[in-house]
Amino acid sequence: MIHFALVLILPILFASVIRKTKALMQGRPGPPFFQFVFDQLKRMRKGETVSSATSWFFAANPLVALGSAFVLALVLPWTGAQPIAARTGAADLMLVIYLLGAARFFAILAALDAGSAFGGLGGSRESLLSVLVEPAIVISLAAASLSSGTTDLSVALCGSIHVTVAILSGIAFLLASLAELSRMPVDDPNTHLELTMIHEATILENSGRNLGLIELSVALRTALFFGIGVRLLLAGLTPGLSSGLASVTISLFGILLLGVLLGVFEGIAVKLNWRRVPSLMAFATALAVMSAFVAAVRI
Repeated sequence: MIHFALVLILPILFASVIRKTKALMQGRPGPPFFQFVFDQLKRMRKGETVSSATSWFFAANPLVALGSAFVLALVLPWTGAQPIAARTGAADLMLVIYLLGAARFFAILAALDAGSAFGGLGGSRESLLSVLVEPAIVISLAAASLSSGTTDLSVALCGSIHVTVAILSGIAFLLASLAELSRMPVDDPNTHLELTMIHEATILENSGRNLGLIELSVALRTALFFGIGVRLLLAGLTPGLSSGLASVTISLFGILLLGVLLGVFEGIAVKLNWRRVPSLMAFATALAVMSAFVAAVRI
């Protein structure tokens, strides 16, 4: 029940912390702390403008994005509390990888479905970015599974991982998450310039309820990815805190601290040149490969 409550609350809190921190870094008071909630409620009440060229892919994309993120959030112990699915082994590594792939697949198809130039631009950039990001994410999670001796991530993230594997895979996963979530320095989530945007270009055709569902899925995925990164690090640094109130407290502190650091970073950083993004992802992949090598040697 604690895990389920945090799944509902923590994404909203995480998004609000990032917004407020970025505003303070820029010398302005910023929106109210729960403005994110008010924005989504307003979008849910609005009507939708849908192109006549779209098919069922366009309408299904927000549901697939939110549904896949919600399933992953329920089965993975990213909050530090043990989910109910931990008893059934539902958080298998292959399931996590394919759910992430399915969400991206629908997002790209929905962007192309409207037939707009921006959708094609965003879809092509998302496709290229997935090729760069997925190796780092998959290998870092596989290294944690190899070190813990199981592909069940509900056990690996709450178990004991070799400290070197945990640090390397945790850093690699967090770096790859910045690109997966289209955050700085790979993409600016606040921009709408056609020459720079990636994620925003794929959702320009969405409005009203569809846009609200997508924004909720983005908030949930952001908190989920940073929560997994925190759990990877804690599994090696504090192996004795596998579950319980102490584990939840430390995990929440780590997630919110990363939210503050992300807000500070996005307040002062500039977007990378697109040609330098492969170098950043190559660095993340190299860290993930080193963590997998250490995990294999330790067996």
